Amino acid sequence: MSDASPALGPSSYIVLGLLGQCGPGTSYDLKRWADTSVGNFWTFPRSQLYAEPQRLAALGLLEETQEASGRRRRTYQVTEAGRAALQDWLSEPAGFPELRDLGLLKLFFAEQGTPQQVSALAAEQLALHRARLAEYERQSVCLPPTLSAAQPLQMGLLYERASIAFWTELLG
Repeated sequence: MSDASPALGPSSYIVLGLLGQCGPGTSYDLKRWADTSVGNFWTFPRSQLYAEPQRLAALGLLEETQEASGRRRRTYQVTEAGRAALQDWLSEPAGFPELRDLGLLKLFFAEQGTPQQVSALAAEQLALHRARLAEYERQSVCLPPTLSAAQPLQMGLLYERASIAFWTELLG
């Protein structure tokens, strides 16, 4: 399936991975699942979860069924070719992580602003990271520690605690 891989991006693998992990689902299901899982550490437009399944179905990576009446919802499930594409992607190196933090970007240029702006930024970031930490802690209670989804959540907990320490020290 490596030949089709160039046409697939992170959103493709999110769709394949979520459907592979959670079972058949609609685009709305994908959005719900992403919001409480990969959406915590991978930012992407949720609208892709509505367009991407149709594209993957056209590529033969998903099987699509549509209700005959009513809302005519489309349900998707991963095909063998989709599982193979996901396996190929999982075997590739991940590369260096991306970090896109608007708070740090503003802090980088803070000398061009006022000390009050830096304090306001630090207070805002501290509140945001505390809220995210509380959400991650709530989620961590629901996951068994051996589940692979618990490992990225553990990294999220560490990241939020480090961010809180950083912004607290800056505000200090």
